[in-house]
Order: sequence, then C-alpha cells, then structure tokens
Amino acid sequence: MAFEKVKESAKRGLATGRARVDETRAQRQRSKLLQELGEATYAEHTGQATHEAVAGKARALADFEQALREKAAARPERRRAKDIMHRGAECVDENESVVTAAQKMRELGVGSLPICGTDDRLHGILTDRDIVIRCIAEGQEPGQVRVRDLAQGPLAWVDAGAELSEVLRQMEERQVKRLPVIENHRLVGMISEHDLARNLDEHRLAEFVEKVYATS
Repeated sequence: MAFEKVKESAKRGLATGRARVDETRAQRQRSKLLQELGEATYAEHTGQATHEAVAGKARALADFEQALREKAAARPERRRAKDIMHRGAECVDENESVVTAAQKMRELGVGSLPICGTDDRLHGILTDRDIVIRCIAEGQEPGQVRVRDLAQGPLAWVDAGAELSEVLRQMEERQVKRLPVIENHRLVGMISEHDLARNLDEHRLAEFVEKVYATS
C-alpha cells in the first residue's frame, strides 16, 4: 500500500511537472509573438515595414491564443474519473467508533473518510463536519457512537469510467467536495478539490467552487 501511494504521488508530481513545463513554453512563445508584433508595429511606424506585415504578426498571435483555448477546453473532456482521482483511498469500517475515525483522519491528514462495510462495499462518507455537527454538538460521546450511525442520506459516487464533465455535475449538484470512485463495485479512489485543481483551468475551477459553496 505504501509503495502504491509513493507511485501515485510520483505520477501526480510528474503530471504536474509536465503541465508546468508546457505552461512555461506557452508563456515564452506568447512573449516571443508579442515581441515580434511590437517590433513589426514599430517598423511600420518608422516606414520600415508594411501594414500587412503587422497584420500577419497579429494573426499569428491570435491563432496561438485560440489554439491554447481549444487545447484547454478539449483536454478535460477526454479525462475520466480514474485519470484524475487519487488512489489508495483509506476506508473506515462502519463498526468503528467515531473517535477511531477521527484519529485516522488526523494520521492521514484528511477531512473525510469513505465508510466501508464487512462486504467491502462503500456505505457512505464520514466528514470532520459530521463528527462536529452530528455527534459532538448533539452531546453524544464519540467513543460510543459507531461510524455507521453517521452514514446517512443518499450516497454520492461516480464510476471510474465517468467523464470529467459527469464528475463535475455530480459534485456541483450535490454540493460535495469529495467524491468516491467505484470500479467493479469496489472503491478504487477519491476525487477532491485538489484533484480538480490539477485538471481544470482557472475559470472552470472558479465556477465549480462557486456552485459547491453556494448557500441555498
């Protein structure tokens, strides 16, 4: 399990590194095209170049910007839940106490845990908010309350083969920040805001945040 986590972390790091390299290259190319447009404009002003030359440089810059927009718009649609999720999602047994679940959250540095039953199937999601609002705030003893007692409400999940657009629809409509990923009836990973941040452009990410955090 530890090896798998390291491997997945390395993959995510590599993907992030490649994205940053691509972004740096794009910025350099944009700067180059802007410089060429500026030089052509100055040359036209001093009588050393024609207006057609300036227009050509302007078209080259516009075509480059359009290609970047199309690439950014197309890339997410090709990605599926299994491509953006983080694997190795730790479960908490439905028969464990809330105290045990809270300790596990602390150890893993997460704010939620999938709830799994003896059948190894997903039974729900336990969040730190659930513990505070539905256990402690109600005067219950966390050491006596079972995790299954907090596994209420409709269960949200997505199939590993679902497109990113479906992932976003599910999370936005249900206003959830974490979504379990299921394959062959088994939990294979989780999708969080952090995973989305690595796979969405700034505009789409801002739209997601606005919808998920919107108050009714």
